[in-house]
Amino acid sequence: MSKVSSAIIAALFIVLLTAFFYLSPRYFPQETAGGSEVIKETLAKRFVNVGNFIAHSSFVIDAVIENQTGRLTEIIVQFRRDEPDLQYVHITDAKGKVIVSSNEEMVGTQYESNILATRSSVVREKSGVFEGGFEIRLKQTKLGVLYFAAKPDIPIATVSITPSPILAAVGIAVAIIVFIILFSMQQNLESSIVAHINKRQEEVFSPKIESLKKEQEQIQQDVEDYNRQVEDARKRLQGLTEEYEARKKKLESTPVMQSIDKLKETEAGLLKHLEKLKEEEQRLSKEITLLSQKREEVRSALEAEKKEEKTLHEKLDLIKKKILHLETPKK
Repeated sequence: MSKVSSAIIAALFIVLLTAFFYLSPRYFPQETAGGSEVIKETLAKRFVNVGNFIAHSSFVIDAVIENQTGRLTEIIVQFRRDEPDLQYVHITDAKGKVIVSSNEEMVGTQYESNILATRSSVVREKSGVFEGGFEIRLKQTKLGVLYFAAKPDIPIATVSITPSPILAAVGIAVAIIVFIILFSMQQNLESSIVAHINKRQEEVFSPKIESLKKEQEQIQQDVEDYNRQVEDARKRLQGLTEEYEARKKKLESTPVMQSIDKLKETEAGLLKHLEKLKEEEQRLSKEITLLSQKREEVRSALEAEKKEEKTLHEKLDLIKKKILHLETPKK
């Protein structure tokens, strides 16, 4: 709800209440005392608007997410400065642990309250004390809770039995005054908090920004120096390459280099011839190996034949002896 619409609603509410109390004596002749209740409801509306504004503001949500207790403490101090009727202000995390408070002894303790048992934002009045509880959310995620209590001075108003134009005029004037007060209060609260936070952010981030700018300038200078060194090295390399090519051409044109080239060609031819001789040698070595194997085979065969011939000679001698023995006459 915007600050203009909330102020208009409060003013319209007062105007309607004024009309009701102005016309009620015609229909309800008994005496009524509701002025104080109207003021309580108006104050409750105002505390609802202020609590929702603080709990739903982006800078409070960011501070709770980033756990910036210093920024939250400044917001509480500014809140109590704009609302002097506040008795205490606590901001807890999602688990109920107090992270910042107007009472330093409450920081770090577990805060127990049933004010948010039915709704996410509540302001209730008891014995002139307005207690408020507002959940600090990011979309559907509960980040924490804002608790506060205020005890403003509530004047007691009486209503006469007969309708009085003064009552209507006073009601309209009160509605206008409440509208102006709520509008200016919310505007001043928002602008002062935003201005204070912007000032603190500027004080915190200005040195960092300046140091980053200096580092960027130094890095840029280093990059330029490096680029110059690379360019100088490239030029020197190009000059050395050109000098090398010139000397190479000059050496290639000398008779010594030409003789060396011819010797290299002759050496290449001799190496090829040597390779062919090596291949021929290997081929001859293989043939010699085959011939040696065949010679061994022939020698083995000759040995076998010699043994067989010897055996045959022995058999022949034996046969001869038998024949001689048979031919020799017995005496």
